[in-house]
Amino acid sequence: MRRFLSALILAPVLAFAAPAPAPVSLSFDATPLMAFGEAMFKAIMHRDFVVSPDVIGIDKRITIKVKNIDAAELPRFVEDLLLREGIATTLKGGIYYLSLNRQAAVNEPQGPPPNSLGSFTSTTDRPSASEGNSATHPSDPLAVDHAAASRKDDDESVVFTPQNRDADFMVAIANAAFGPRSAVRAGPHLVLTGSKATLEKLHVLLDTADTTPKGLTVSASWIEVSRNDTSGRGISLLANVLGAKLGVALGSVNSGSAVSIKNANFELVIDALKTDGRFKQVSNSRVSGDDYEPMNITFGDETPTVSSTGKDNVGNPVQNVVYRPSGVIVDVVAKVLGSGKVKIAIDGQISSFKATSTGVSGSPTLIKRQVKTTITVSDGEVLLLGGLNDSQSSDTSSGLPFLPSSWAVTSNNSTQTELVLVLSARTNN
Repeated sequence: MRRFLSALILAPVLAFAAPAPAPVSLSFDATPLMAFGEAMFKAIMHRDFVVSPDVIGIDKRITIKVKNIDAAELPRFVEDLLLREGIATTLKGGIYYLSLNRQAAVNEPQGPPPNSLGSFTSTTDRPSASEGNSATHPSDPLAVDHAAASRKDDDESVVFTPQNRDADFMVAIANAAFGPRSAVRAGPHLVLTGSKATLEKLHVLLDTADTTPKGLTVSASWIEVSRNDTSGRGISLLANVLGAKLGVALGSVNSGSAVSIKNANFELVIDALKTDGRFKQVSNSRVSGDDYEPMNITFGDETPTVSSTGKDNVGNPVQNVVYRPSGVIVDVVAKVLGSGKVKIAIDGQISSFKATSTGVSGSPTLIKRQVKTTITVSDGEVLLLGGLNDSQSSDTSSGLPFLPSSWAVTSNNSTQTELVLVLSARTNN
């Protein structure tokens, strides 16, 4: 009886003295979502789990910096966090089952549990529909679910159809001003979501932005400049010749590898260079389009090349062949700015293939000279982009066959060339 009474007296004391589970701190930096889930369930919470196949393909990454989470609250924290990313967790028979939740109940980031400090974010490796567009593409099933999940009770949705601009362009503007999910593209239309006051402001903003795009004409010509050690850089030689023949002056750009010429007509510049034997026109092209839209000029071929090699199931060698373009390639994106300025993103190259004795057998080597830059010029200025130098040398020997080779006359010929891209972007008034 005495032992029984002692046990009753000591039991509460022992229970009170039992150490509580230590708080848990989490630190994950751009960790794949599935790697985060495995670490939490397997290594930290020591729980059995099963992952469905549709969850394995999710390419999101997550960053978490949280301190002092109560161990008892950790499972709920992980469940809520995964649910926010579209993954539902179901506990059956002591096993967690992870599956894709197409009707996620939470969209906006939730704060860390009470009594904890820190933050967490998640990102997705999928590219956005357009530059600066934070809305997920509507073809993604999670996009519609997340948009619906972020609705408030007083939110309304209306359809806006742009008349002049692309839907992706308009979505980027709406989301930049009113936050993600305020506009989602649905084909050529926009679905706007918000309160009545927000929708009125959205309409005013989109009506203002839905203007006819400004048209531009981009002219491009590659000029090969033959020079020697005393003639200086090809771009300087080009500018000096144009100044002497056309009486033009330097424009808003004047750097080591880029020079602009103001009050000059592109066609007159090219015609003036044709009369000088030191300049050889490699290509001349023109394309028209809208500002902020990519424009491409290509003259050349597509050559089959071996991208990888391997073996099939029975051991036979297999080559993966891809077609790669070569020739004259110019990619341009022009953006009309205020005060008569045009911002040009240019990627131009001249390339060719030649046989190679190294690398992948039977696959040619791509030889190219390329210039890639972004520069702002005045509307209509002619831009000269240089710096693509090439030097070739050859030795020749001449003599009589019946005389010793030491009596032969040898000579060394060295040829130096520089490619200059002559470019003009002019708005269509």
